[in-house]
Amino acid sequence: MKLCVLGSGSSGNCTYIDTGQTRILVDLGFGQRSLSRRLNEAGLSLDGLSGLFLTHEHTDHISGVPSLARALGIPVFMTEGTWAKASELQALDKVEFLPIDSPFSFGKLEIEAFPVSHDAAQPVGFRFSTGETQGVLATDLGEPTEPIFQHLATCDWLIMESNYDEEMLRASPYPWPLKKRLMGRHGHLSNNMLASCLKAHLGERAQHVLLAHLSRVNNHPGLAMAQVSNAFPASSSKNSFYPRLHLTHQDRPSIFLDI
Repeated sequence: MKLCVLGSGSSGNCTYIDTGQTRILVDLGFGQRSLSRRLNEAGLSLDGLSGLFLTHEHTDHISGVPSLARALGIPVFMTEGTWAKASELQALDKVEFLPIDSPFSFGKLEIEAFPVSHDAAQPVGFRFSTGETQGVLATDLGEPTEPIFQHLATCDWLIMESNYDEEMLRASPYPWPLKKRLMGRHGHLSNNMLASCLKAHLGERAQHVLLAHLSRVNNHPGLAMAQVSNAFPASSSKNSFYPRLHLTHQDRPSIFLDI
């Protein structure tokens, strides 16, 4: 399985996943010109793209979806709640509603959408599997929940939110209601919250963890990497394991992974 996070954050979100036979995008929160630039930078293309999968209806996840779906004539998969909240998605010709907590096949991928805690109509994360390789994507969530814990135990790769540092958020110029929203159980996940979740639930088969949705104002890449690395034991510890940590970016692709 090959994957690349083409963008992650309030400026727009999109992830490319390719099994060799099945190619999809998860979310598309920027236009086709920006998408083409990012694909070129990652050495990728839209050739053979067969579907779009949406986590929720916020603009930074869907703004580029209608134009690309129409241009390529491909189906867009989303929850009924997501569809009901976004008029631009209701106008699409090829819409498929996602079953929740019920795996289904799409080409060479087995896909399971699971609920997450975020302030959207019916937001989901995804588990993707080829039988040999399993990955989890959960980029907007206020708190980790049991479905996420279960999927983390058996994943080979993980794309998960590491949005803010608590001290930076408290000291930021954001108004208090916005700070309260971000820190709430339907907001976003902090670096330390992600670290605690990984320490308790990430299985030892995990090879790669990509830190997603970093805030430009309330986080710093080096700080996020340092705080999340606290989830893993010291190198001298018996039975220690070390998934590689990677950053994602608001304006350019992440590392390209072939797992």
